[in-house]
Parts: sequence; structure tokens; C-alpha cells
Amino acid sequence: MQALLSRARHAVAAEASLPLYRRLADALAPVLTEEVGAEFPSARALAAELGLNRATVTAAYRELARRGLLVLRPGRQQGRRVAPASSSALEPGEPFPGAVDLARYAPDRELLPSGEVFRWLGLGEGEGEGVTQYGDAWGYKPLRSWLASRLAGLGIPVAADTVLLTGGVQHALDLLLRALVRPGDTVLVEDPTYPGLPPLLALHQIQIVGLPVRRGGIETAEAESLVRKVSPHLAILTPTLHNPSGAVMDLEQRVALLDLLRSRGTQVIEEFFDPALVSEGTVPPPLAALDGGVIAVGSFSKALFPGLRVGWVVGPADMLEGIAAVKRAADLGGSPFLEAAAWALCRRGVFEDQLQRLRSAARTRLAIVTEALSEAPPGVEWITPRGGFSLLLTLPHGWSSRAVAARAAERGVWVLPGPAMSVSGRDDIVRVAYAAVGGEALRTAVMGFLAALAPERVALPLV
Repeated sequence: MQALLSRARHAVAAEASLPLYRRLADALAPVLTEEVGAEFPSARALAAELGLNRATVTAAYRELARRGLLVLRPGRQQGRRVAPASSSALEPGEPFPGAVDLARYAPDRELLPSGEVFRWLGLGEGEGEGVTQYGDAWGYKPLRSWLASRLAGLGIPVAADTVLLTGGVQHALDLLLRALVRPGDTVLVEDPTYPGLPPLLALHQIQIVGLPVRRGGIETAEAESLVRKVSPHLAILTPTLHNPSGAVMDLEQRVALLDLLRSRGTQVIEEFFDPALVSEGTVPPPLAALDGGVIAVGSFSKALFPGLRVGWVVGPADMLEGIAAVKRAADLGGSPFLEAAAWALCRRGVFEDQLQRLRSAARTRLAIVTEALSEAPPGVEWITPRGGFSLLLTLPHGWSSRAVAARAAERGVWVLPGPAMSVSGRDDIVRVAYAAVGGEALRTAVMGFLAALAPERVALPLV
């Protein structure tokens, strides 16, 4: 068994042009010829031992069977098992050889796209076959292992088995709300927040309480008064690169807020932004690193691109089991194809390269925006973000963000008015995002927005 595992690990680690399942089969073949009667683990067991997709090991075993070195033996609970070539016995009660599965509504390999499609992702034939089928509710194991390693490096102690993959942060939050709250429960969120959260919360018919984000961020005294008044069942917080302000909560604020919420029995959900996206200053540990009871959710949308709808959830194991059950009932499982694509980008270094590119671009574009905003009318204030691609402005008393946004649109510039991102309907704030444009085009756009704030256009209260 040890010789088998040693050969298998060497094949996985080796750099070669052959698909992984072929390398694995080539490595295991000598074990069958050198060790008569060698015991082979099930495809599931070997895949778990090597951190591979089970389909990869299954494809390797099929290749060995094609060479006449193995006889595949169906197992009742553990998928494909293998036996030495001299044996063809089936365990009692197992399907007979040649059994046909007419119960599963999924295509066989003859109906799948050509192998070239999967080689684009760096997948071998067996792996490609695996990612075309319905996935496990927990998600693609290699990506879960990669995420566990990265999060552990940031102080969040997780194992691959306690990482649940989702279809992005929005999907993760929806699953959490289904699993943890009931209609009428009180949920605390930052005010403003990202524009997708208020409608999601409304769908769950919960009581939403906004924790104001002001120019200095969240004020601890204000938070304490609010939390003691409403005792929220759940709190959703973004301590690093809050959207839309780009603010980063300091360590003292994080600890004080966690202590406060813990004292009221509030379950904390952290929207996790990778600290490598912060372009200025040091970043305190994530909330989930400071308190093992925190549930953290994240995705690849900001670090790679939004079209890669892959996210994740980590937290207490007992809670994750319940969330996984909800996910299994809601969508059967995630997309192994997209999850494998995310994993391919991560293991090839694209993720790290992209973080560096985004951090540099954010710093450059912010300089353009703040230079232009230096000409803003008196009373217009903003939080200087420490990363990300948006800035939150506060308008003078009596001004309407909806009116300002409408006038800016007349000039061909779109900004986000307060009510679209505020759970309390705040109309005194505007989000200026600069992810979609840079350079001179960004400078021109900000100047167009400033024209909508010109004193002659806002002499009267905008209500």
C-alpha cells in the first residue's frame, strides 16, 4: 500500500504532457506486475488520499483495466473498487457485470464534449469527465483544499472538509439566511451596503436594522447602543474593504464589535475580501480569525472576475452541515466545471497575479478620482478608500442623491444613489465606482459628475 501511494504521489507531482489520469495509471501499473495480489484502495479512498477528483482516479483505474491489469468490481456504497487481474469475484449483493444504470439522468462519456474542451482548463480526460456531471454539494475537492490552505495562511483555521463551495457570495448569503433565520428575525447590516444585499434580505421577510457607516467608519458607541437596543439574531459585516466605502476596520473596532455581538448571542457573518486587495496600510486579522464562531463568506468575483460565479463558506462544522443540507435541497450541487476552472486559475498563479494588478490599478485610479474631487463644492465629503474600486460621498444637508444621479446621467455619467444601497433609504450618499474605466476617460467622467454638483445647479435643496 505504501509503495502504491508513493508512486501515485510522485505521478501527481510530476510535470508532464500526459493527462493526469494517464500518469497515475502508468505509475500504478508496476505495482500490479510486481506485487501479486496487491490490495488496491477504492477510487474514492485513493482520491481522498491524494487530494484529487474521484473521476481522475476512476479514469486511471479504467485505463489499467483496458491494459488487462485490473478487473473493475462495482461496490455497493463506495463506487468503483478494483481487484487483482486474477480475480473476477463480486461481493454478495453487488450488481452483476455489465449492469446498466437506467436510473441516473446524466450523460455518459460518449455524449460529452471532446477532451480538448477540458484540456483548455488543464484537465485530463478523466478529470474532464468528472467535472461534467452533477457535483457534490460541498464542491470540487481540489479547490476546497486550495482555499483551506490560503485561509489558514490568513489565520482562519479550516480544513478542506469544512469549506463549502457556492455560486458566489450572494448565493452563500441566501443559503445562510435560509438555514439560520426565520421571517421576523432581526438582522444587522452596515448602512450603506452593497446594492445586492437589501433586496436579498427583503426576500426573506426579516427585520433589517442598519448600522450607519460614517466618514470615520462604524462608530463603536453608536454600534453598542444599537445592538443593545435590538439584540439582532444575525449580523452581516464587511470589516475589510467595505462596499461602497472601501474602509478597513481597525483591530480595536473589530474586537469591540465581536465582543458586543457575542454578548447578545448574535451570529456574525463576515463578508471576506482578500487583504491582498488593500492598497494602503496593514490589515488586521479577519473576524473569523479572531472568533471561531464567525461564519465567513467570500468569492472570486472581485479578485478574478464576476463571471466566475464561485464562492465559499467556512465556519463552525455543525452550522456548515445544516447549510450544506439546504444547498443540496436547493440546487443539488454546485458547478464542478466552474469550480475546476477557478482551481486551474489559482494553481497556475493567475489569482496571485491578478491581485497584484488590481491593487496597483486601484491605487492609480483612486488618485485620478480624488484629484478631480478636490474641486467638489463645499460640504461634499468622502471616505478615502484603502483599496477596491469605489468611493462613498456624503452630500450636504438637504441635497438628494437621486437628483444628483439624475443630473449626472444627463451628462452621460452614471453613479449609484443612496437608496439603492441603503437599508434605511439614505438619500445623502452617492457611490462613485471606478472599476469599469480608468485613465483619461475616468477623469472626464468624474468631471462630468462634478458638473452635476456645481453650486449653480444645487442652490436649492434637492428634495
